[in-house]
Formats: sequence, C-alpha cells, structure tokens
Amino acid sequence: MKTLAFASLTMFPILAAAQAGAAPSTAPLQRDVRWIDAQDRSRVATQVLTRRADGALVYRYDRQATPARRYHERMCELVGGVPAAGDTVLGGADAAGSLACTLPADAAGTPGVVVDGLFHPSPRPPANAAAQGQDAARADASDDFAHAAAPGGAAPRGENFQAVGGAGYSSETGGTGSAKTSLDNDRCTIEQTTPVPAGASESVLLLVTCIEQRVRALPTYTRACMNATCVTENGFIDVLDLSPPTR
Repeated sequence: MKTLAFASLTMFPILAAAQAGAAPSTAPLQRDVRWIDAQDRSRVATQVLTRRADGALVYRYDRQATPARRYHERMCELVGGVPAAGDTVLGGADAAGSLACTLPADAAGTPGVVVDGLFHPSPRPPANAAAQGQDAARADASDDFAHAAAPGGAAPRGENFQAVGGAGYSSETGGTGSAKTSLDNDRCTIEQTTPVPAGASESVLLLVTCIEQRVRALPTYTRACMNATCVTENGFIDVLDLSPPTR
C-alpha cells in the first residue's frame, strides 16, 4: 500500500482547539503535501497557511499556487465536490493537508475515508440517528436545519489518511452554517463556516488528515450548526495493521 503522506517543511507547535473570530497573523507558513493524482502519479504541492492568535492554522483555496489548488480540486473530486471558499481552520499537529469541499445544494455528502488516493464510503449507518431526528425537529421549529455525518470506515496503521465528515444547512431567514470534524478527541480537527442565504441550503464535506500508530477504534465526530441550531454525530474509524505477515 502506498502512503498518502503529508509532511511539514515548517514545524511549529499547533494548539488543538480553534476559536472563532481570532485574528490571523500576517506571516504565512508553508507545508508540503505529497499526494496521488488521477493517473496514480505521486505529486508534491506546497500549501500556504496563516497562523491564528490561538495557534490554529487557516487555509484558503484562493491564496494557493496552482499545484496546491490542483491537490485541493483532486481531493474534492474524489468525494463529489469542489473546493470550498473562505477560511478553513486546521487544529492539531497531524492535521496538515486537511481541506473542505462544497457540494451541490441538494446533494447528501457521504462520510468515509480517503486512503492511497481512493475514497472509501463509510459502511455504517449514522451513529446517532435518533438524536439527529430530535435535533432536526427542533431545527424545523426555529426555521433553521443542520445535519452532521461523522467519518467512519477503516484506515491503515502508521500511514496518513483523510477522514471525511459531512454537514448540511438550510434556513428560512439565512445566516451562518458552521461545521467541525474531529478525530481522536480533537487531536486532528478541521472547521469550516459557510454563509447561507435566506431560503437556501448548503452542503460541505470536511477532509481531515490524521495518522494513528496503534491498532484500535479511533473516535470521530462531526458537529454542524445553522446559527444556534446544532447537531453532533459520533462515529469511529477502525485502524488496521495491513503490513504483510512475517514468515
């Protein structure tokens, strides 16, 4: 199995939590991203990031050079979307290379895992469908609706992978949709905010990069909010040892 590797050229400590509204610093950071294109060729792109006052890194598609944009476009193509505009906030030292994708307004994003340049949809139903139904009913009463889908599936031990979480929003009055996808109790996180016009719907997929060295069930969650209406779905990714057996 080939490794979908994300390596940092500039190493700084990163705080795991990201706080909305913190002002970004002016000095850009650069991180190399090694990825596999549609022709199964290994590519390298350099992402330009900005550090916020709370230590989190901010990524914007419109600030990237052509190779980094191609990487973003390819990852979104895998999951049926296009690169999201606006700020994407990365939290956790292992989250470099994470990104967000926008889906067609009526599309239902599919959670899962990206490994070796291939998207593997989650094989499990929503982890808390009953709780989601309760939140959806409350959202209808307030004219705001939010939907969350946690990452699920399997990933190899000791290799970088991308967990895919989904969020959807709609509102009769408009406002802001926000989503966070997290792995391993916020060790690897990504956050995205999306303006939602009155009477419109928006859907996003969040791809958060992570790595795990142990064979275990890695906890995940996605939290989505439309204005003050929020819902959280929990899940897990099975981390497997895929190395060949020794004789």
